[in-house]
Amino acid sequence: MKKTYKVEGMMCKNCRRHVEEALNSMDGVKAVVTLDPPQAEIEFADKERSLEELQVFVSEEAGNYILSEI
Repeated sequence: MKKTYKVEGMMCKNCRRHVEEALNSMDGVKAVVTLDPPQAEIEFADKERSLEELQVFVSEEAGNYILSEI
């Protein structure tokens, strides 16, 4: 299953990389993050993760970026 989320707070390529690396370090998640538009396309291998789970993980691993459903 694939879902796309809006990512707020990214200003540069390093920001994009931090978010993408954080998401890809989660088990069962494959993410591609872009700056324009600022979003993350996430493919779930096993089960879909909740927005809250993704947000907590990104906040802890990448910093102050906010995910929201599109």
